Amino acid sequence: MVLVWVLDAELDPPLCNREVFDLDGRLIGVPDLLDVEAGLVGEYQGEDHKDGARHRKDVEREERFRDHGLEFFELVGGDIARRHVAVNRMLNARRRAKFLPPESRAWTLELPPWRSRPETVDEYLVRLGRADALWRI
Repeated sequence: MVLVWVLDAELDPPLCNREVFDLDGRLIGVPDLLDVEAGLVGEYQGEDHKDGARHRKDVEREERFRDHGLEFFELVGGDIARRHVAVNRMLNARRRAKFLPPESRAWTLELPPWRSRPETVDEYLVRLGRADALWRI
């Protein structure tokens, strides 16, 4: 999805899998793709997201993003292969996005006091004693 965003839609690289919080420090969600400038969330929903409980959680999470002023688009199985469909969905959602300045947003990427900084992949590998794996990537 990120490659379609950057290469086909010709947009600046988004943030991926970043925690988004409300202004009281509650986690809104961790979107697959986040365009901070536009205030746009993109999600890829595979086949495993369509069972009742999982789908219900996805719908609730989309609602939380929208309630905080973030525009939302979703790609599903097969959309990536139909690049024009994926690109149109991305660009249409971006056009609908609010492009609010940081001081006007109801969301933030700032970690609340209760949340420690997430461990990076490099830090994780060092902690496991697998730092040698860094050089194989």
